[in-house]
Amino acid sequence: MGRITGIVVVTAVLAVLAPGRFGGHEGPLRWEAAPRTSVLGATPDDRLVFGHVVNRSKKVARLRAADVRILDGDGDRLPGAAAFADGFVPGVTLRGMDAEMFGVADAGADVGREVVLEPGQRAPLSVSFTATGGVHAAAIDYGGGRLKLE
Repeated sequence: MGRITGIVVVTAVLAVLAPGRFGGHEGPLRWEAAPRTSVLGATPDDRLVFGHVVNRSKKVARLRAADVRILDGDGDRLPGAAAFADGFVPGVTLRGMDAEMFGVADAGADVGREVVLEPGQRAPLSVSFTATGGVHAAAIDYGGGRLKLE
């Protein structure tokens, strides 16, 4: 076997055995459909990304919202908060605001904080963040991989 053929064979084997590391994918989660982004709050710098993620691996995925980070194009972390929930989650949608003003200081404190996904299962994901000075969010790091936004 020639050297080039050997390299191709090894690369193909690694892509099959460890697709999350070598096959171009970054972790077990995939977007079910393109995520949506909307302006959140009083300024266009505050945004909310929401969509549904699917566990495409053959193993159970255990995810914590506390591990979710939103990253810019350089891989730098943007200020934000996350939940594995659809709808109103005070810690995500009211980030940076006085929650007591809305009567939700403690309401839903545990909503969407952790999720366990069997293979093929899906869950909602909402992430609020602030991006100033023309910076754009490029990916969501969830502790076990990354979901691209661009």
